[in-house]
Amino acid sequence: MGSLNQYPSSGRFRCEVVDIKAELEQWKRDIHEYGFYEPGVPFKKYEPSLLFAYDAYLQHHKIPLDELLRTLEAKYSERFDRMDRMDWHVMRELLQQVWQRMGGSLGTTRTRQ
Repeated sequence: MGSLNQYPSSGRFRCEVVDIKAELEQWKRDIHEYGFYEPGVPFKKYEPSLLFAYDAYLQHHKIPLDELLRTLEAKYSERFDRMDRMDWHVMRELLQQVWQRMGGSLGTTRTRQ
């Protein structure tokens, strides 16, 4: 999994280095436990979106997720064809889970699990 670093001023831990192979294996095992998972959808359908989410986190981990959602929605739409991307409400939940898993700030965003 990721490499956690503690930030002295906040006492919080935040991941700045990610073992993406280990993360994807963890997701593959546990994805059925998340509210955004649709039974019967193969993991390979989620994998590109998970990679997008981790990439976004690593680029913007110092910014609360709620401040990035509009920008990330536009980038997600640009990067993926309509048939290859998840509905935005599903992707937003996936982003929230990745941000939370890595110790990033969600801002005022709330997760549903």
